Amino acid sequence: MRRVAVEELLGLAEYQTARDQIRDDIIRYKRTRRVALGDLVSLLFENHRTLWFQTQEMLRAEHIADPIAVAEELAVYNDMLPAGLALAATLLIEIPDSSQIPAVLKRLTGVEDHVVLWLDDQSIPAAAEPGRSKEDKTSSVHYLTFALSPQQGAQLQDPTTVVQVGIRHPGYTVQTTLPEAVRASLAADLDLG
Repeated sequence: MRRVAVEELLGLAEYQTARDQIRDDIIRYKRTRRVALGDLVSLLFENHRTLWFQTQEMLRAEHIADPIAVAEELAVYNDMLPAGLALAATLLIEIPDSSQIPAVLKRLTGVEDHVVLWLDDQSIPAAAEPGRSKEDKTSSVHYLTFALSPQQGAQLQDPTTVVQVGIRHPGYTVQTTLPEAVRASLAADLDLG
């Protein structure tokens, strides 16, 4: 997956001027990248475009303009994009009732190790960034990678393939079929060269 180059980033003033339009565009775009998994979890499939936006937002929020600091921030976000034939996703645990946060995060400890992508009947377990769950609770954000073989990449690009994603955790089990718009958006990320 193509990484974001520092030359692609806008300066703070230029980004601020264009931010409203950029944000509106990315919100629409993310609708083809986000999948709800039940009422507590969603996956946002990341790519060059989503991470460019996240980087720009972080530079803006932190007022980072120094070239060295910009490059360091960009490196952090680029590390979220997997090398080779793979999909990247951010798993978000969204708990509307703040009084329930401790109990839910405790119940979902290790959830990141139970996420699976299916291409027809073939399962692809997610590899999670380590260290985001502790013994007694999990983080509300996890970074996942789904490594694909060339055959699986071709399957994902085939619109007749049924693509599903789910969680098989003892405290949370859910599975959903990806809408065609999401499957097509993910397929567009793949370079089967």
